[in-house]
This record gives sequence, C-alpha cells and structure tokens, in this order.
Amino acid sequence: MRQHGGVSEPVEPPDNCLTVIVPCYNEAERVTDALAAVLVSPYVAEVVVVDDGSTDATAKLVEAVVQSDARVRLVRQPCNLGKGAALRRGFREATAPYVIVQDADLEYDPQDWGTLLQPLVDGRADVVYGSRFHTAHAHRVLYYWHSVGNRFLTTLSNMATNLNLTDMETCSKAFRREVIQSIDVHEDRFGFEPEVTAKVAAAGWRVYEVGVTYDGRTYAEGKKIGWRDGVRAVWCIGRYSKHGERLSRRFNPEPKPSEFAEADHELAEVLEVLEGADQYADWVASLLGDHLGDRILEVGGGIGSMTRRLAEHGAVTAVEPSDRAVTLLRELAAGDDRIDVVHGTVEDLPAGPGYDTAVLVNVLEHVPDDAALLRQIRDHLDPHGRVVCFVPAHTWLHSRFDDRIGHIRRYRRSALAEAFGEAGYAVEELRHVNAPGALAWLVGARMFDLSPSERTTAVYQRAVLPVVGKLESGWQPPFGQSLVVVARPVD
Repeated sequence: MRQHGGVSEPVEPPDNCLTVIVPCYNEAERVTDALAAVLVSPYVAEVVVVDDGSTDATAKLVEAVVQSDARVRLVRQPCNLGKGAALRRGFREATAPYVIVQDADLEYDPQDWGTLLQPLVDGRADVVYGSRFHTAHAHRVLYYWHSVGNRFLTTLSNMATNLNLTDMETCSKAFRREVIQSIDVHEDRFGFEPEVTAKVAAAGWRVYEVGVTYDGRTYAEGKKIGWRDGVRAVWCIGRYSKHGERLSRRFNPEPKPSEFAEADHELAEVLEVLEGADQYADWVASLLGDHLGDRILEVGGGIGSMTRRLAEHGAVTAVEPSDRAVTLLRELAAGDDRIDVVHGTVEDLPAGPGYDTAVLVNVLEHVPDDAALLRQIRDHLDPHGRVVCFVPAHTWLHSRFDDRIGHIRRYRRSALAEAFGEAGYAVEELRHVNAPGALAWLVGARMFDLSPSERTTAVYQRAVLPVVGKLESGWQPPFGQSLVVVARPVD
C-alpha cells in the first residue's frame, strides 16, 4: 500500500499479472463466452484451459480461441479425471505472479478479480478466498440445503484449521504462484477445496477473504457437484487436518533403505509361487486379450507366465533385464519361433517403430521414472499402436510386502493416467479390477504383513477368482487390487 497523508491507499493490481486456470469438462455451451469474459480483464497474462477429457466440442472451441489469442493455452488431460486433477495440472503450467481459478460456467464473475488480487498485490496476503456469503454483491438465489451444507462444511473446516472463513467451498480462490505450486494437491474431484484449505492453514500462509458476486447454476444447467462430494469433503477435512496427517504418517511409515536390499530375491520367490497360478494368469490375459495385435512387445517378461499366453495372439518380443529371469525365458522360448527374448531394457531394442501392442504386467510400479519408460515405448510403437498395462492399485494398499518386492508405488487412478498423459498418450480405457483381491490384500499384506503362499494362492484361485470374473464382466468396481489401462500415442 502507498502512504498518502498518513492514510494507506490500495495499490492497483498491475496489468498482465495473472494466470487464469480454467478447468473444463463438457462445457461447449459456455466455454467460448467464459473465455471472452476472462480475456477482457487487463490483469490476464495467460489463460490455461485444462480440458478434462470432454466428449463434446469443448476442446475444438477452445482451439479456435487459441488461434485468435496467444494468451490462451489448451492442455488436455488423457481422460476424465476430475476437477482437482485438472487444477493440479493447470497449477504446474502457471507462470504469472498470481494464479486464480475460473470455472467455465461463469458462476463467478471475472470483474471481481481486482478485489481478489488487491490483498495479494498489497503484500498482505498469500491466498485470497472469494466468499459468496460475506458480501454485499449480487448473488443468484438457489438451493437452501446447498447453502446449509456449505456452511456446515466451512464450520468443520474452520474447527480443523482454526481459520475463520465464511465460505471454504468457494471456487473463487487466488494465490501467489509460488504458494499454490508448493502445495501437493492429492484430491482429484471437488475434495480440492477442503484439502487446499487445510494445507494452506498448516503451512501458515496468510489468508484473506473478500466478497464476490455469485451467479450459480442449476443441475439442469449442468451443475456437477453432488451429495457424494459433500461426504468426501467431510473425509478430506479430517484426512488433511494436522491430526489426520499425523495418523497417516503413523500408519504409512517411510520404508527403510535396507528393506529394498532383498527385493529381487523376494520377488523371485513370489514369481515361483505365482508360476503355478494358471487360473490367475489366464484371468489377467483375458483382460488384455481384446487389445492385443499381431506384433507384441512385452516389457518385463519375468519368468514367462504371460509371455506364452501373449504368444497365442501373435509374435512376442519379451524384454527382461534380470539375468535369472531371462534364463528361464530363453528356456521357455526354445523351439518357439513366436517368441524372441531380449536381455536388457527397451533402450536395447532396435530404433524405430515395429510393434502394434506393448504390454506391461506388474512392471511399471518398479520403475522410478514411469513416464520416461512410457516415452521410450512410444518410440517403438506404430502410429496406431496401443499400450496395455496392468499395475497394482491404491496407495492405501501399499504394504511392507510391496516394499520388499521392489514396488516403488501403487497407483491412484489419476496418477496412472497423468503418467501416460505426460508421456504423450491418450487413455482409452482405465478401470479397477479384482475388488475382492483389494480387500484380501488390505487384510493379508497391509494389516498382517503376509506374503502370498502356494496355499493362499490356490484357495483364492479356486474360491474367489471365478466370482471376480462373473461379477466384473459387466460391472466396473469403484476400487480393486489392480488397474488396467489401455492408451494410444497422440501427436
């Protein structure tokens, strides 16, 4: 603020100081008008539109705006992942000193940005919330129970964070760029609001609140948030509070380096147990079969359990770095001209494309830089090729057994999609499989630190796997022991 006659005068926000993040999902009816309203503002340096896997004409309409205004950039998500995931992507792209979120539905008015930016520009605030309730501005009168729910969630959040906000759930938030880029956003949907509030409070950033105009829309007009998101918000308030973070660290301790020393040895023992699990291997192969071509690159052939099943579909080049495993693979391939074994990594393959399918079964979770490996694979795929990947799911299932067999991670759905997107793929299919297996893993590996044995594997194959096959043949479970992804390279 400037001093004038002993009175502080507000500093006008400078032109071209703002990155606007616009998350979009099927907003073809509104996105052009929204961008026009955004671009009128003199504060705008850049607009990052994150298309979250829209199935309508949203992306094409944004591309037309990109051609006419160099300030606009279009970033495409590999598939629909949710608003939080879109914001996470957009924040990484921001370059201006201040960052603001603007939904494509224009429920919030860009003309309020000067008010939102003022505390940031003055140096008083690090984060500014635009409140729909603490305001003299106009707002559309809509759902009473929504307002009750919002106030309830705000009260819970304030109790957890010791802030005195009036509208924690507002989508109108402005940040200093270094603040929002320092926050690791985990939530993929509307849980972003309570998560970022908790993390802002925990970091001690200075928070201001100003009144904003609100022109809400109805469900008939395309509003997407629902009661399930309210339930998730309650969970997020607890999960990202200080007590929740402490509990999470207590029950998810960082593995010690010594725990990785025998990973290859224990993994070998597990593979030997699973070598006799023919029904399980047949089930995995059945999940992949519809996506296989005639020229298959198998990355991480292991001891060949999947290799011989892939060979029933076409010629297979199995790449395997382990000395022990490659010996077994070569024994399997002896006399079978459908299988070619390469001792090494994808980098050891001849340059250029040559495969219409790349398959990775329980491989990607072992790789430190998964996106880099996917980029290497992309160089060996035909233009219309596909990658088919099977990986362990859910960070909350990560156990010490995962550490012992060299799992660097278990995947969240969005994290897997983002790795493929970063590597230049569009995701065609992404789903959880084996819901009963997730529960069995939670009890056995996560709670009791048990390793798979021949007996438990046999029981699971005989008693549970047939049920899984029937149950999930026409239904996609919301969780599962594993994730299956099918992706294609894009220009």
